[in-house]
Amino acid sequence: MIRKYVRGRVCVFIDAANLENAIKDLDWWMDYRKLWDYFTQETRLTSIRFYCPRFKDRRQDKFFVVLKHIGYKLITKSLKIITDKSEEYNRKANFDVEIALDAWTSKNDYDTLILFSGDSDFDYLIKKLRQENKRVMVISSRYHISHELIKSSYKYIDLKKLRKFLERKK
Repeated sequence: MIRKYVRGRVCVFIDAANLENAIKDLDWWMDYRKLWDYFTQETRLTSIRFYCPRFKDRRQDKFFVVLKHIGYKLITKSLKIITDKSEEYNRKANFDVEIALDAWTSKNDYDTLILFSGDSDFDYLIKKLRQENKRVMVISSRYHISHELIKSSYKYIDLKKLRKFLERKK
């Protein structure tokens, strides 16, 4: 399905928080082994980068070990806890800068960038990459994708269309 939209070497960037929120709303779980296999079979995959906050818990550490073993490149940082005036806690670990900088500095390593995120902050990056003759695909869900990304990307694919290929079975 995805093969017809990609050109040349492919790099996949995953904004983990954005992806997990999207599939949670769709009521299914991602199988990251299937995701790796799918892109390996459908494209000339050069790498998959996984941007995720580090919670410092054993379950997540085991998950990271599995991802590394499969072949994912992990980019992590500690989760920040921010207290507002009302003493409520907000958890924060935004990766927009890291994703944008890595996508730009590694642009000679791919012809097609596949971005798992719907964040409108990536609109500028996508436009710049397209000026460099890069094909950029965005994968997200209907309620987690900005209109700007749909317009600026070469192709938007709704996660629902990939469910049969990527879903983790219970």
